[in-house]
Amino acid sequence: MTKITNIEIREVKADLKSAFTGGTYQVKHRAGLLCRISTDDGVMGEACIGNESSYSDYLKSLIRGPFKKLLVGQSPLLIERHWQSMLTFDKAYIDRAALMMAIATVDATLWDLKGKLAELPLWQILGGYRPTVPLIAIGGYYETSTDEKGIRQEIQECRRAGLAGIKFKVGALSIDKDVERLRIARDEAGPEFAIVADSNLAWSVDEAITFARRTEEFEPVWYEEPIRSRDYVRGMQQFRLKAGVRTGAGQSDVSVFNSAELIEAKAVDVINATYNRGGGITGWMKLASAASFANIQMGQVGEPHIGMHLHAAIPNGSFAECYMDPARDPLWHELYVDFPKAIDGEISLPEVPGIGLNLNPAAVEKYAVEAWS
Repeated sequence: MTKITNIEIREVKADLKSAFTGGTYQVKHRAGLLCRISTDDGVMGEACIGNESSYSDYLKSLIRGPFKKLLVGQSPLLIERHWQSMLTFDKAYIDRAALMMAIATVDATLWDLKGKLAELPLWQILGGYRPTVPLIAIGGYYETSTDEKGIRQEIQECRRAGLAGIKFKVGALSIDKDVERLRIARDEAGPEFAIVADSNLAWSVDEAITFARRTEEFEPVWYEEPIRSRDYVRGMQQFRLKAGVRTGAGQSDVSVFNSAELIEAKAVDVINATYNRGGGITGWMKLASAASFANIQMGQVGEPHIGMHLHAAIPNGSFAECYMDPARDPLWHELYVDFPKAIDGEISLPEVPGIGLNLNPAAVEKYAVEAWS
């Protein structure tokens, strides 16, 4: 039986040339964690995980210390057992967000390894529902798409790239100004181009309802995280019922366990929980199964190299998402040299084992901030 012999990680990080501002936040850096898991028969799992600005020493110490001790000498195929074992470190007074991201890093790499050992692509190992998925951009940032010219230009670029739509940032300006921005986006996009209105926890319930009623005619496929965090689950529930529009949330949850509360509260139509923050592919797939029984779709913010596999594996998936602008995410644009191109809004899933994409060694060295260890 194949056994794990080593686990190593390495942070990669890019300082962005300019800031990118969403509804309630600003990004100036883009970081990811490379992880590789070696085995005694020479097969290696390898993945780049994460969509953060940096990674803490605590997070890395979990992987290099107790998680490595747990897994070395074990079969890489026992992913559920390993996931449950890593969860035993969820105790009081710890950095729980870092713990869940550490679990996600190891878990996703184990899934890549499992696909390689089985000689099957990840999306088929996970469920194999469909061989193509729609791809949308994450955009509408205020630095590039505040005025009419910038908005129209960005929509045109998305369409030329063959994308199916855009997740458009709102929430940082007045409701009047963001309504007008969304109107321009829809006018340029036409009726068949998907637009998600993403406010990143910007509004009170009443403010969100006002925005939804004034923009419903522009037909967003859903309103994402419209309610500020201090009134999150209850507020999302009230917004969805009173506004009567499709609603999404989950990105800001610490784990898939928190996202599950959105199902129980009937607060969403889409759960955009992230595997890379919420506890890995294993946790995301559990949440997707629960969501399917409630007729709730799944989302996955960014990370299209793995997001495409997740959406292709399940019947209740939505869109894979990418940062189309290389200035926003140079890692995605440079680390993977063979990501599938969108054609008529869809990308075809790889047929090679595991994640099915190759890391560019030169790009890894360019952005690495530490050695493998």
